[in-house]
Amino acid sequence: MLRTLGGALPATLLLCSVTAFAQAKRAPASAPPAGPAPSAAAAPAPSAAAPPANAPRNHAELKVYSSCEFPDGLQVTGVEPMPDDVHERPVQIHGVTKQVPLLDGRRITFAYPGEQPYASIKLELLPATDWVENRKLLLADFDDIVASDKNVTRSSAHAPLSGFAVNGLDRTSLTSGTTLGIYMLMDDRTHTVLTAYFLNPSAKKFKSPEEYGRMRDTFLYNYTHCVRSNQNTALFGNSK
Repeated sequence: MLRTLGGALPATLLLCSVTAFAQAKRAPASAPPAGPAPSAAAAPAPSAAAPPANAPRNHAELKVYSSCEFPDGLQVTGVEPMPDDVHERPVQIHGVTKQVPLLDGRRITFAYPGEQPYASIKLELLPATDWVENRKLLLADFDDIVASDKNVTRSSAHAPLSGFAVNGLDRTSLTSGTTLGIYMLMDDRTHTVLTAYFLNPSAKKFKSPEEYGRMRDTFLYNYTHCVRSNQNTALFGNSK
């Protein structure tokens, strides 16, 4: 099995909603014990209550990653948030597991109308603090995946796309496996990591490695361009 960034990705997970986060469940917050009501004289001045530790995360800036349209009919078919109690992801480097902290994330699924999922993206927002060090850990984890699977090859022909650094790998054959490619896109400006998984549905729109590669590259170009356009619109407004 092709190990995904941060752990193995089962076939059922990929071909359905592809939700690595969804198995984690949030523990309900405990209510504070009842006590005597304070007197009016002793009542503190009104103030905003602090959110509970497991309050839902709401990073509105992540919406731009799931608000894309594609000229070839590809659509966003699912968006699932990271559970509130997930705060890190494991990485493996030469058999040693380390943890990369996370602030928020999404799982975004893409499909053509009436067809099985074509791709999914794991979107992760990292803290600005220690971004450089954590970026190195993620790249080392990617190197470990390439080195540990003789049935994959590194893609080295991808220049940065719309400011995203691109690291990719592909299976050497289109006839096996549920995941044909994994592409990790890293954005130093927003401290986000996008891991794109290109799936291997039973009914493919591509028939050869060359067609797969063209579809893959078209998706990566269109998606990163859309994200940047959405971010610029959110920052500067619609110029029309």
